[in-house]
Amino acid sequence: MLHESDLKKFLRCDKYYWFSKQKSVPYLPFVTHNYDIYELIQEYLELKDPFVGQRGDETSKTLEAYHEGKNLINARISYRDFRINIPCLVQKEDKKVLYLVYSNCYPKANEAQKIHDLLKVMSFNGMEVDEIYLLHINANYERGESFNVSECLMVSDEFYNDRCKKCGKIMDHVNACERDLDDIIDRIHALGDMSEVKKERSSVCTAHYKCEYFNDCFPNAFHDTSIMNLVQSSKKYDCLEMGIDDMAQVVGDEVEASRMQYAQIMAAKKQGLFVDKFALMGWLSKITYPITYLDFEWQTYVYPPYEKMKPFDVLVFQYSMHVEDENGLRHEEYIGKEDCRIEFIEDLISKIPDTGTILVFNAQGAEALRLQQLAEQFPQYEEKLRSIWERMLDLALPFSCGLVYDVRMAGEYNLKKLLSLFSDLSYDELEINQGLLAVKKYRELENEENEEIKQALYKYCEMDTYAEYVLYHYLKDLVKK
Repeated sequence: MLHESDLKKFLRCDKYYWFSKQKSVPYLPFVTHNYDIYELIQEYLELKDPFVGQRGDETSKTLEAYHEGKNLINARISYRDFRINIPCLVQKEDKKVLYLVYSNCYPKANEAQKIHDLLKVMSFNGMEVDEIYLLHINANYERGESFNVSECLMVSDEFYNDRCKKCGKIMDHVNACERDLDDIIDRIHALGDMSEVKKERSSVCTAHYKCEYFNDCFPNAFHDTSIMNLVQSSKKYDCLEMGIDDMAQVVGDEVEASRMQYAQIMAAKKQGLFVDKFALMGWLSKITYPITYLDFEWQTYVYPPYEKMKPFDVLVFQYSMHVEDENGLRHEEYIGKEDCRIEFIEDLISKIPDTGTILVFNAQGAEALRLQQLAEQFPQYEEKLRSIWERMLDLALPFSCGLVYDVRMAGEYNLKKLLSLFSDLSYDELEINQGLLAVKKYRELENEENEEIKQALYKYCEMDTYAEYVLYHYLKDLVKK
């Protein structure tokens, strides 16, 4: 069976769709769905004994329930071999109301195409719809002692834009999405073996998100100084057309010439390392001892699990801290369970030095935000938490702003890659070696105490803060040369 995701992949790139049918890519969810959305909407809409679809249901089963006048929840329906789900259809005496259900706060207008396809498939099967609404999460909901579904969910008749502002009625967007489903289905069925088909790299490969099969299409296709590794550039494809395939060939206004791009180009011309020594010395001069290297791990919940939390709030469950002072380097760590927010705060405050710089990789986009959120939830700790986040300095900035660039970075500057380039250390030998896997393992730990998982989490987070220590001293050594 074909699904909406198959059509989306095929229309983005036929080889993307082909790859997806040859091998699956492991999926690690970014968020925790701590409630079943279909159970919530039954409670929210006060639906009694609805027909709830199950995986593998035939269209005939859904149509039977429809003609019996039952309300439908997550019901399967198909046209040819294209299957799509009806999220919620409420059949009242005088009208049939379709609710499009979203586990997010601001359903975007790009959902209109899927709705158009759904309505067309329903029409093919003789199903009527009189009204359409979006049923989604209320971003302003704050949980009290217990979860209140009537306050957490809300109904809207408009889509939202990328700024989370209402941008027009549902059907105004849906009516602009006419397309020939038969033609798309026929083209998918006509698709042959694409294993030997070579694709040209284009903006399609990385638009919105990098294709999961990018490395399969382009294995080792781009050397470290390839123009295609130039960051934040919309002109690199123009460069290729002009015959510029290496950053070292850039001489003028062929690219945007941001600070980071300048560092990349200069490193390419030197065939190695670029260092803006004076700027780096200025950044390093801000750092005072004792130096604290800090890292958090957290998970994001779609629905607030505890009091004072809002939709998509995070729960920080772990920290690692290395402290460098006149006595050397010492390490502190913490892992909590369930609602460990206050325990986390108090443990952190009790162990972190009252003075000195706190180095964090991507501080303002992560750890500082986590502390600010905790301060909002527990204002009695705001002063002490503020004293922590105001002393944070972002260790990623020298790399992301072009103060330091090594051609081996190939346009990337995440902590794991930098550690492997500038030291003999690597995350590869760790049982847990990435953040989403850490969250997955923590979910397992929540369900059942497991000392092996706990120790693996400790080692992963500890590696992050030790990596920060290594990178800081690498930067210090650069200005001494």
